[in-house]
Amino acid sequence: MPISVPVVRTGNIVTPQSVPPNAVGLSVASNNYVFDTTDDFFDPGIAPRLGSNVLSTPLVVPARFAGMHYHVQRPTVTYSVARNIDVAGCMWFAVAPAGRGLYDWTTLDAFVAAAAAGGRDVIFNFLGTPAWASARPSEPGHYGAGSDAEPASVADIGAFAAAVCSRYVALGTPIVAFEIWNEPKYADGGGVAQGNYFTGTPQALAAMARAISRAVKAVDPAALVLSPAPTGLEFAWVAGDGSGTDNLDRFLGAPDGSGGNGSDWVDAIAFHAYSHNGYNNVFAIPQMVANVRRCMALHGLTGRPVWITETSAITPALATYVAQHQQDYIARTLLLALGCGVERVVWYAWDDPLGFANQPVVAARWDALVAQLAGATLSLVNSLGTFQVAAIVDGVRVLV
Repeated sequence: MPISVPVVRTGNIVTPQSVPPNAVGLSVASNNYVFDTTDDFFDPGIAPRLGSNVLSTPLVVPARFAGMHYHVQRPTVTYSVARNIDVAGCMWFAVAPAGRGLYDWTTLDAFVAAAAAGGRDVIFNFLGTPAWASARPSEPGHYGAGSDAEPASVADIGAFAAAVCSRYVALGTPIVAFEIWNEPKYADGGGVAQGNYFTGTPQALAAMARAISRAVKAVDPAALVLSPAPTGLEFAWVAGDGSGTDNLDRFLGAPDGSGGNGSDWVDAIAFHAYSHNGYNNVFAIPQMVANVRRCMALHGLTGRPVWITETSAITPALATYVAQHQQDYIARTLLLALGCGVERVVWYAWDDPLGFANQPVVAARWDALVAQLAGATLSLVNSLGTFQVAAIVDGVRVLV
């Protein structure tokens, strides 16, 4: 509780009788100074002048919440989720470069086997259409000509989904989750732009979701199908604003060409928790999650899991921060995301400027955070006006 301290008047000078050693702010009420202290940071009913409560009800953090991407160098830190995006040889265009039904499993086999050996779950994302399957094979793309377009025939992506799912079920290393696409912004049938990984329409994406879900569930009913993961969700959503929230809404409501909508084919919602304001506003994560949940409610998906399948400090890159600031940024990201009820948080990426492969102190902090949070009870998470996060983890106060 705030501490009320009587004033002392000496002529025209007014001072507090004393100052609490943990004071962080003050206001004046009648003949008293009212000091806020660090204890007030941990109040579930935190005063708006100090911050806001992110966690409405205590929750248990999933034991396998933490994930890590990599390109070449396998992470040496603790993590339970691996995702195939940007691992050479592990995406659709690389597994099936030569044509329909012609697969080179070599690199993907090694990726899945390494994840399984470490007891990790795999998210397989279908980004990157091979040129032979592309609806626009000559269109420039992030992963080669035609790669940002939908397939000309959704049967091709359905067949590939069935092949991937079947292979790893048969090998005893089933893939846990299949993510329909990566950061779609929709060019509605043409044109490539940096940051837009899908140049088709929401309707095309919904048709792909139907094909993928039906193929996967026929092989492994326990596998999860994740929504395409949008980015750019940090501001309050206004329908039609072209934000990541809007892109998610358009997919979920899009007709799939067979009487359903995109929302009919997803078990969980994925999104990317990047702040694009140039200052890496990690404190926007609660707004991002609120936007996602608003979309889910509009499309009858309330209560489904929410996963962050990519996050980091992106503009500027995490590597530009000093080590202590990297540690703080990571801790705030995890606490805010988990406090909002996100079930998986996958960092992007261990061995590039958004990661910390060359920062052993930061890596050690990641390991300590994962050990502290996995399976723990979060009873409070407050986002503070001091640009910090206050949390109570298994009864222990944490301030970062």
